[in-house]
Amino acid sequence: MTGSPLTEASSATNWICEPAGVASAGMTRWFSGALVALCCVAVLVLAGCGGSSSSSSASAASAGTAAATATGSGSTSLPTTKFVLHAGLAFGAFHHWIYKPIKAGALKHPFSNKLTLIKAGLAALFVSHELRLAVDDAKASKVLKPVVAPLTAAADKLEGLKSSITGGSVNPSDLDNINSQLSQAGQTAKSAGASIKESVPSASQLTG
Repeated sequence: MTGSPLTEASSATNWICEPAGVASAGMTRWFSGALVALCCVAVLVLAGCGGSSSSSSASAASAGTAAATATGSGSTSLPTTKFVLHAGLAFGAFHHWIYKPIKAGALKHPFSNKLTLIKAGLAALFVSHELRLAVDDAKASKVLKPVVAPLTAAADKLEGLKSSITGGSVNPSDLDNINSQLSQAGQTAKSAGASIKESVPSASQLTG
């Protein structure tokens, strides 16, 4: 026996509505999954941008540090190091090959000490050259500029004495004056943190 029309209509309604409900639930799950996927993609994109930004910041910081080094302490330490080297050679050559031999009496017997005077003359050119290199380095350093004047004066004076040194007619007082200028420059450099250590060049270095 078949049911009443009302019961059949209700069953038909349930048959029609049930798939719609199932489909609605499936769509809801699909949209939820898609939303989650989109959120993950957004997070990854933002993380990537953040990483790029951090990397760019790090690169800029490194470049800034390198630039500061190149224009700051690097440019100061190099002239100072070179100054100490050239000044040390100049001071050592002056005292070993010129000042001490002549003060010890090389001028008293110029003929017997001719070789000593020739070496002293060569040393005068060597010392003048090294002093001028040291002056150039001192000019590039803020703390060493006070030594420029005495070293320049000593170089000029020594160049003018080259002939008289070789000829055995140099006035020892002129050498005392140069020695005082070098001592003054040495003390000034030491106060600035650039202690000069004398280095004696060989005879072959003088001729070279």
